[in-house]
Amino acid sequence: MPNSIFANARASALETGLLGADRLSRMIDCASPDDAVRILQETGFGDGLSVSASESELLVEAEENKLAAFIRETSPEEKLTRFLLAKYDFRNAEAVMRAKHLRVDYRPMAAAEGVYSLAFLEEKIFADDYGAFGAPLKKALEAADELFVGGGATGRKINALFTRAMYAEMSALAGGNRVLAGIVSVRADAANIGVALRTRNFALAQEMTVEGGLLGVDALRILAEESAELIREKMRFSPRRELVDAALEDFSAGRPLTLLERAADSAALTVLETEKYSDEGYLPFLRYCCKKTAELCNVQIVLACLSNGADKATARARLRGAYEGQNGYHR
Repeated sequence: MPNSIFANARASALETGLLGADRLSRMIDCASPDDAVRILQETGFGDGLSVSASESELLVEAEENKLAAFIRETSPEEKLTRFLLAKYDFRNAEAVMRAKHLRVDYRPMAAAEGVYSLAFLEEKIFADDYGAFGAPLKKALEAADELFVGGGATGRKINALFTRAMYAEMSALAGGNRVLAGIVSVRADAANIGVALRTRNFALAQEMTVEGGLLGVDALRILAEESAELIREKMRFSPRRELVDAALEDFSAGRPLTLLERAADSAALTVLETEKYSDEGYLPFLRYCCKKTAELCNVQIVLACLSNGADKATARARLRGAYEGQNGYHR
């Protein structure tokens, strides 16, 4: 496995090729999605694919596959590799599990390959052979089998199983690492705030909450049961007040929780901002991976806004990320 010096050097070189705020702004100002796609293709985004705006998801998929491959090949620690690729592995395991029981093709549901290849997941999951997986994923697979066989499987229940297992895995992998633990903590709390406000049902929210955050059961009950005004009052001293306020701004207006989602997607960069002057360990490698992840999300947001005729202010308000510099996105 490469060492931190090699991983950091490769990441620093790749960081200079990020799209940056200027190109994203130019994309937002484009008259059509096709014009924005041309800007992407001028930079080599999408690994040289030539597609129209209607197929732009192929460009993002190509870049996501490149990022996942870079992490697998370059990450200096096995735990860090598993941490960064967990979202792919758990999504793909869920897709294969659904395919096994529903007799459908899992590929349209799958993401980039993580630590486990899709072929490996298919082989093991279809054979009910879960011994090669870590405890959280193994338990989720076994529980999903029981739900499907027993007739109790629903889309919500199966998704909750794998989401909760993913956060359990990431929390365990973060261990005593301050930066990784901070990333998980913010994302977990954002996920739980969203669940509580979307369900407005404490019992149901408890079934779907994930571990790793700072907010406890009392906070979840307040979020699930109280009015927006009372939530603001009762959580004014919460360590996650900013996340709650962002969620309530959209919730009170009856909108999707876009501002909360932005905060969640930006969480890694926000935590890393506290370490922006440090090159200790693998921080430069981690920073690049998180910045690239935010970039992929931002490209999808910009193209979706252009395709749906959203105004430029809306597109800019939805952008994820919070880092500075020549290639930086600015809050």
